[in-house]
Amino acid sequence: MSQYKELSKAVNASSFTGIFQAVVQQHGTSGRLSDTLRVLVEGKVREIQLGLEAFKAPSAASRSGMTAAMGSDGKKYTEAQVNLAKRLSDAVKLDELQALKVVEELSTEIDISDFITEEMVWKSVDTYWRERSSLVALLGELVSYAYENENNPDYESIAAVETIRSQSVNCIKRLIAQFGVKAEEEAPEYFTSNTEYLESWIGQTLTEQSALLETMLKLTYSGNDSKTELPGSVITTLIKTQFGKRQHYKAIQKLEAMDYMEDIRLMCVVLSIACLDLDTLFSASIDEAYDSCEHVFKSATQVQTVNTALQGAERQEELGPFILAWSSVLSARIEAGGNDQAELRRLAGQFAFVAMEMLEVYRFLHDNLSKDIFGKYSKYGAAYKRMFFQMVEVSLLDQEPKAIKDFENLTACLADLLTDDAELCELIWQESPKLGQGTLEVLETARGRFPLQFQPLVGLLGALATGGQSSAMHAIFYFGSLPTLAHLIPLSSQCIEIDVQPDTGATVIRSLQGVPLGIHPDRPFYLLPGGMDGSLISGENAAHIVQWKYKNSGWDLCIVMLDTFRQVNVDDLSTQSPVDIEHVKAILDLFQSAFRFPDGARELVGIFAGGNREYSLIATLFAVLEQCSKFQQPPLGVIASCLNCFTCLCDSYVQDVWLYLRQASFLPSVVTSTVEFVGSGRVQTSGLAHTILSRIECIQGNYVVTLALLGLVQKLTINAQNMELWDSKELRCLKAEVLFPCLAYLQNDIFANYENWKYKDINDRFLIPAKILSIFNQTLEDLPLLNGTHLSEYISLRTLQEYLTRNFLYDGGKQLVLPLISVIGFGPDLSAYFSRYSGLRERTEIWDMVLQGLKLVKNLLRHRKIAGGEPSFLEVYMIDRTVGRENASLVSVLASYCDFSCSAEAALVSTDVLTLLCSLSHEWSTKPSFVGYLGTTDQAQRLVSTIVSRVGDDNQSCDYRIALWSLITITLTTQPGVATLFLSNDRVDPATGLFKDHSKDISKNSVLNKALDILHRSEEILQNESEILPHALHFLDVLWQNANDHAVLVKNLLDNEAFWKDLGRLLSKPEHHTELEMGPWEEVHLRYNRDPLVQVCKVSAANADQRARGHALRIFALAIHFHLATSGSRTRDLEALPKGIKEFVQNCIRQGQFIAWNETIPIIHYHVEGHRDLIAYKEHMTSPFDYLQLAVRRWDEAYDTDHLPGDSFMLDLQKAGRKLAWGGQKIEHSFIRTILHVNLNWSIVHSELQQLSAWRFFMEVLTSDLGTSIWTSNTPTGRGSGTYYDFVNCLLGHIERDTEGSLVLREARQTCCLLLQTVIENASVMKRSDKKNLAAHFPKVAIKLQRLIHSPDLGMQEAFQNPVKGRVAHLSLMLTMLLCYRALHDKEVLVSVDPTDLEALQKSAILLLPLLANCFITVTESYLLGQHDHSDNIVVLLALLEELCHPTWNPHPALWIPILRNVDVFRFNLHLCGRSISSGEYDNRPSFFEGSLNYMLALANIPEMAAYLCDAGVMSMLTHNGLTPLLQRGEISHLDEVHGDRGNWHHAWCMMLATVTSLLRSMSTSDAFIQLLIGFIQLYGNQISKGLDTSTDRPLTSAKLEEMERITMLFYELSKHDARIESLGGTGIIKAYFDRALFILQHAVHLFTHPHALASVILPITREEHKDKEAGQGSALSTLIEGKMAAVVRNILSAMLVWTEPAVILTKSYIEWPIRKLMFPPTMNTPVYDPASIGTMFDLVQYASTSLKEWEARLEGKAGGSAGLYKDAAEDDRQKNASSSSSASGASSSKLSSRLAYFGDFFSTTTTTTSTTAAAAAAAGAGTSSSSASTSSSASSTPSSMLSSSSSASSSSSTGASKPNESAFATLSTTTGTSVRMILILEDALVVIATQLGLHMYDPRRDAAFRRDIQDQCVDLISTLNSTQRMLQRFENVPVQVRKNGLGAEAYAQIQSLRDIMIPIIKNFAETKMNVQ
Repeated sequence: MSQYKELSKAVNASSFTGIFQAVVQQHGTSGRLSDTLRVLVEGKVREIQLGLEAFKAPSAASRSGMTAAMGSDGKKYTEAQVNLAKRLSDAVKLDELQALKVVEELSTEIDISDFITEEMVWKSVDTYWRERSSLVALLGELVSYAYENENNPDYESIAAVETIRSQSVNCIKRLIAQFGVKAEEEAPEYFTSNTEYLESWIGQTLTEQSALLETMLKLTYSGNDSKTELPGSVITTLIKTQFGKRQHYKAIQKLEAMDYMEDIRLMCVVLSIACLDLDTLFSASIDEAYDSCEHVFKSATQVQTVNTALQGAERQEELGPFILAWSSVLSARIEAGGNDQAELRRLAGQFAFVAMEMLEVYRFLHDNLSKDIFGKYSKYGAAYKRMFFQMVEVSLLDQEPKAIKDFENLTACLADLLTDDAELCELIWQESPKLGQGTLEVLETARGRFPLQFQPLVGLLGALATGGQSSAMHAIFYFGSLPTLAHLIPLSSQCIEIDVQPDTGATVIRSLQGVPLGIHPDRPFYLLPGGMDGSLISGENAAHIVQWKYKNSGWDLCIVMLDTFRQVNVDDLSTQSPVDIEHVKAILDLFQSAFRFPDGARELVGIFAGGNREYSLIATLFAVLEQCSKFQQPPLGVIASCLNCFTCLCDSYVQDVWLYLRQASFLPSVVTSTVEFVGSGRVQTSGLAHTILSRIECIQGNYVVTLALLGLVQKLTINAQNMELWDSKELRCLKAEVLFPCLAYLQNDIFANYENWKYKDINDRFLIPAKILSIFNQTLEDLPLLNGTHLSEYISLRTLQEYLTRNFLYDGGKQLVLPLISVIGFGPDLSAYFSRYSGLRERTEIWDMVLQGLKLVKNLLRHRKIAGGEPSFLEVYMIDRTVGRENASLVSVLASYCDFSCSAEAALVSTDVLTLLCSLSHEWSTKPSFVGYLGTTDQAQRLVSTIVSRVGDDNQSCDYRIALWSLITITLTTQPGVATLFLSNDRVDPATGLFKDHSKDISKNSVLNKALDILHRSEEILQNESEILPHALHFLDVLWQNANDHAVLVKNLLDNEAFWKDLGRLLSKPEHHTELEMGPWEEVHLRYNRDPLVQVCKVSAANADQRARGHALRIFALAIHFHLATSGSRTRDLEALPKGIKEFVQNCIRQGQFIAWNETIPIIHYHVEGHRDLIAYKEHMTSPFDYLQLAVRRWDEAYDTDHLPGDSFMLDLQKAGRKLAWGGQKIEHSFIRTILHVNLNWSIVHSELQQLSAWRFFMEVLTSDLGTSIWTSNTPTGRGSGTYYDFVNCLLGHIERDTEGSLVLREARQTCCLLLQTVIENASVMKRSDKKNLAAHFPKVAIKLQRLIHSPDLGMQEAFQNPVKGRVAHLSLMLTMLLCYRALHDKEVLVSVDPTDLEALQKSAILLLPLLANCFITVTESYLLGQHDHSDNIVVLLALLEELCHPTWNPHPALWIPILRNVDVFRFNLHLCGRSISSGEYDNRPSFFEGSLNYMLALANIPEMAAYLCDAGVMSMLTHNGLTPLLQRGEISHLDEVHGDRGNWHHAWCMMLATVTSLLRSMSTSDAFIQLLIGFIQLYGNQISKGLDTSTDRPLTSAKLEEMERITMLFYELSKHDARIESLGGTGIIKAYFDRALFILQHAVHLFTHPHALASVILPITREEHKDKEAGQGSALSTLIEGKMAAVVRNILSAMLVWTEPAVILTKSYIEWPIRKLMFPPTMNTPVYDPASIGTMFDLVQYASTSLKEWEARLEGKAGGSAGLYKDAAEDDRQKNASSSSSASGASSSKLSSRLAYFGDFFSTTTTTTSTTAAAAAAAGAGTSSSSASTSSSASSTPSSMLSSSSSASSSSSTGASKPNESAFATLSTTTGTSVRMILILEDALVVIATQLGLHMYDPRRDAAFRRDIQDQCVDLISTLNSTQRMLQRFENVPVQVRKNGLGAEAYAQIQSLRDIMIPIIKNFAETKMNVQ
């Protein structure tokens, strides 16, 4: 351990202050000083033993040597330091070189600027004063430390300290001389010039005097030399200084300074006694061994010196104890045979008389023993009181107790000395005590005078009863056996006779009849029997004291007195009552002392219950309390004593106390009989307590009753909580009824107002709120195990908690919050104030008050955090409030507690409060920054420096350091500004804990430095303070999560190889396990020798190790992702990583570590039997309850440090033990033991789950960011790419394990499922060469997944039905299954799949359908009924159903359609579709919106399904939904102009069009369907018209063209049924469509031929389109738009061709031609805004031909090519697969292509398509986004990227599947796809021109001139055909290899088709031309 750490990094190690703090700290923690500290002490001991003389006066030599002086670091002092030292030297008259040392120490705390300010000078003065006080205190601490460890074998003595002990008298003489000087010292001029400075100087002077006195006292009992020469020097100086009262500035001292001086006065009195060595004197006197001892009485010189000093001294009461003790010293000298014995006897008697009679020494002691320096808060108070006890005992050796006149004060003094001192009390009851014999004689004397002298005996016995249970029992029996009774009685009384004893002549008194006994002669309360003998003790004028020989019990007399008091008339109490109120209080105080111990309480209650009178003691006490309530001026002391008695009785007779309290009028109560117990309408009575408080105590400033009441309520609260399980239902209700009004009273009447009251004792000002806050904390920290839901329990303990939290957080407002903030905010100021004047008791009470306030704030904020809701008044006021003299922010005050100004525990709790505040304020809408609340920059830096020093201080408690790590860590996320302060703090010495290769930048960050040091020492940390390691690594984890905020720091860490080596070493070591989780549950309690402490330690270490490993994995993952995201590296392999990380990953790959970890990490060692045992115990326990009520509630898993892994991690073991201990039997003990081991197991399970979660995150990042490189090893021993499938199979094995119905194991399985999903999802990045492995392994994976989904343990159906039962794995498994099927859909993969595997896959798919269909129905029904939100489940189920219905997996619809039909999947999906759009509000659409539409479209694409869909009401749903009004009005737009994206509901409208089109293909023979379709078109006519509306000056989007494509495809299909439509009244629909279509054609051709015009109207709407445009890749969007326009054009042309019957026109006589179907005007030059004409078609042909020519030139290797359709377009893999299969079929077919069919069997052909099917498009969405590098991922979340890609692909799909004999439009590869489009458009355009020219040629309405114009156009057509034919011939001449590679089989087949079609067209028109000619 370094010197830097030993001195807690807060002070300079060379300063006296620093050494003193270190010694004090080690004094309390260990038996020896560290070597470093010993060296420092030995180096300073010469100065230390000099005391204040070590600080020298200024000198010329020192001032001249200042310039060359060197500091402790070997460097010269700066000029600023020298100047400040000069100012300091002048101010305090200190040697200049010593002043430099002081300034050097100050430099460690603040920066010394060149300009020396007055504030800086004052800080240096304060530092100097600290050094002076610390030096003197250090001397006392060292000798005390040595004395206390004399018999400690571990202690190593320091020679210099032992020398001081052997010369203690000389040292004391030196210090007492310094004390005398300090008492009369005058302040330097610097301080007298300023009143405030002078007050501070006075306070410092008193502080130094106090330190000197305390050190001298330590030297008196620690020194091992003779004290013979000491008393003279001490008493002479004390007399001279008047025992510290003679102060130079006494006249101007403040009241607080006077209190400080009072403590100095008393310490002087103690020192005067201590110097007499009374221990030696007493031993010599008892053993009469005067000659063998060394004592002052043997020194004639010292005796004479002291006698002279005393005889010449003033008679001041402070001399009383010394004079009384000195008289005993003189007596010892007499007994030892000293000279001049007569004079000695005279002086001894004279001194004793002066002390007891004149100075009233016993009264003086009694008055002062209650002062703070003798109290329980004083460290040496008990030792001081022991000295005075010895003094009294020594004096009683010479004095008879009977002869002491001030007997009452003697007994009172002894009572003060004996109270709560068990050791002394036990001495008194020994048979022949040495020390204590005099006290026993006093006790006997007091018993002989009882009850006449009532107080002495009762008071002394009461003190003895406090000395432990044994002493209390002795006192009870002693008081129960009184041999005599004494009282005043006139000798003339008729009830006695007087006689003289013949032998002795003594007067004997006999009772002739009953003698009335009373303390007052005329007011008896008891009748003594006749026949007694008595003796006359003394006599007076009117009455004599008679002592009757009558055995009686003092307890009987006490109870009679109480009973008499209970019955007396209140008005006669002062004059006629036989019992005084003081006697009642004395009795109650005696009862209270005896009741403190359960045996004493039972004995007393038994005494009264078993006597002749059979009194009920408890009832009598309550009667006394009620009697006191009748007084006009209630006796506060008696009431307080009664309440204290009840408090003590709660340990033994609590039920009686509860019952009587409910009836008493003292406590506040609530008058109500309704359940509205805590409502605003309650009626509350204040009770006597409030009356006393408001009318008496607040006026007097004495709160004895209130304090007693608070103690009682506190005891009752604890009892109600602990006895909850053992009380009856009625008693629980009674307790809550009593406590509730008490809490309300404490809260509203006391706590809200106590700050404004008057206080006679300032301690009450702090004690009252401390007790109230303690009660509140006990109420809130309790775990109520019973809810109080029974009708008779209208209020319960939980009700009290809710009442408190609601009032403090919300309802109470400022009235309650401000006092609470005042408590925690003013603590440091008050503590510093009383520290200045040595107010030890006050400081202790303040610390307790602050601690209780902080605990309450923490409890309230915890409740607020757990419950959620709106920000409370408490947290808002805490952040905004300023407190204290300096008006500092409360946040800064809370942070300042780290300097331990109010105890270390307060620092811990305040740290937790700050952590909670950070978390809560981060939830606010306006997030406050705490940086501004930390004060100025210097103040904030000092606070941060202190906190940082604590977090790295090994001497601090582990809990506190953990709390600090949590605070620092949470600021990284919630308070970036504060985090920056922490990370930029470089004040702390960076030399500690840093490694050689740490970078310079990192070394400046002390927090990071400490975390790295802990990581480096991980093995050591795990053995000693295991929990520190995971919390430090959590800090590093969160730092990486917020890497963007601290980029420079994080990048330095990336290059720090030592850091990565430490992390890798942590992960490479074997995993830490214990015998507890590895063995069977039945043997858990036997492990580690049945030692629970060892078991807890083992589990804590294993837990910390596993959590630390989890954080290490996360740090590696975060670092990889951060580096790849910020480095700009395009390569996703290991070489792109920093060296340290790369070596770690490579080693893991080389050693197969990933596989090894994957085999072990997912194994959770969970003992299910433990929880089952707890459940079983419930049936057999005495008071059954739900054990889960003991569950620990955390406000945050990461930052709540209240329940660290161990014995109370899951179930609160301590509170369970407290709840069950009262009535616990064997079964309860077994239950508690089981809770212990369940907690231990859960600690391990929790850490294993965290490690598993981190492992999942680590692998997700690796598989996403590094791709296949993590599965490949370049070494011969590597496992190669096959490790990927080993990894997957291992995960499947973990998932397959039985969970035994445990939610914990289900959660682990869920994590494994999510990891499997990510690994499978990232398989898309694998190389093409590995697709064979994919084809070999993925079918097996899919089949295993199917079996898992069907497994009963998974319980998918039950999970869907009861989603609240916990997290299950079904969602992830279904997503993984979907990913597998989509991956296998790849053409190359599917071809490589083994037929057997393919068959197994198909069987697996059909087996899955029933389960998935039933699950779909279950979740859909639950969703539609509003029971649960199953949106995520519905999305996945829809996608999986769509995939499984694909022909690849289910090629026979007849097999799976009945399955879906039986459970009515179709109808429920339609309901979902309807629900999706029911509201018409786009923002409220569910997440399954697109999936439902996609699935409906996929089903509609299957011909066998069309009828079922229609029966299910698909058309009704499409025409009656939430969008119907919008569609009817045509209000659905393709563009949202406000947001610049696609219009709301536009995609849904397109999907509706596609669905209708697909249904039309299959239902074309149904007139009923056609009729419905006509109605659909007519209903949405406005929207269709809007969709077909186009113009060259309007924005053109991909969504607009998609809608046009859908509409044109619908009308293409509809145009096939022209005749039937006419019969059904739909002719106008077709005609209207073609009219609009001509405009579309004209605009499209215009845009085709004018690229700039097209570019000007294109508008991006999707994210990808915007991204391409921003990246300057507008051509991609242009290509997309042109392709969609081409599709629209071809759909229109195809519909025209079908409608005009081209086969008839081109192959039959013109007589049969349908002249009525003329469409295109015969004009050649057509304006842009006119409909298309023949000329437009010629333009289209020319455009297509030109595009093909440029494509041809490109094929031949020529330069050229412009933007347009002829460019290659990117098509996905599914499009390639479909096009390739289609073209291959088309090439091999004997039939002609689609256009050639016009010349053959035209009507037998099927429909042309423009894209793939919806199912195919769904599979096209197999590519999913990579795993995000976020800090966590939800287990129930659905990958939106995967499902959205499926939806988008489906939405862009067409309405039918490609047929073998059809042209494949827009489905070719990127090389030939767009060129084939041009060929097909050219084909359609030529046919349209030919048919339209033919119709015009033979139109009987046309004249000859018109026909000649047509003839010219026919000539142009022939020329065009010939030109086209020559072009195609050139295509044929392309070399075979080019055709194969560049052209493709599909394109070549289309070219041949077009060439063949030219022949009949040319022939036909050639003949036509000849006929015309």
